[in-house]
Amino acid sequence: MRRLYYSEDNRRVWLSVLMVVIGLILVLWPGHVMTTAVKVLGIALLAGGGILILSWYRGRMKGVDALTLAEGILLAALGLFVLMKPKMIISIIPFAVGAVVLVNGVLNLAQALDQRRENYSRWELSLALAVLTMVLGLLIMFNPFSTMEMLVVAIGGVSIYNGASNLFIEAGYRKLFK
Repeated sequence: MRRLYYSEDNRRVWLSVLMVVIGLILVLWPGHVMTTAVKVLGIALLAGGGILILSWYRGRMKGVDALTLAEGILLAALGLFVLMKPKMIISIIPFAVGAVVLVNGVLNLAQALDQRRENYSRWELSLALAVLTMVLGLLIMFNPFSTMEMLVVAIGGVSIYNGASNLFIEAGYRKLFK
């Protein structure tokens, strides 16, 4: 079982399953997810900055340089900014998620073209799924949705679709090259 979990061959399968699970969470609890994610990010940045500042303070006599202090101050300030301006941070998330989905679609496209080159019988479906994934990534990036919560639900739906289509394409790819 340990080998299955850590096997490089199964990395895409596990990532695809994770995408489906994350998608379900986003669809079921969109408001809570966004608020919680931003708060956790802000707290983590603030804590990381605090740790660096404390490390500088405690290590002054041992040669810890001022760069550590500067990094700590910057991280702490960024953490405070994230906690004070969560809506701004939330507005960046769709672009980042859309970019990840778009890149994943491009990778799926490459696999579909490999399937075509090897005369796999269902390569056209893999191609269609890859193109749809790229279109959905672009759609998320350019945010045509009216509310953030609706967008989070859409991101969740696209994540579910992306994970499921990855699983389908990966199964065909494995069948072809075994």
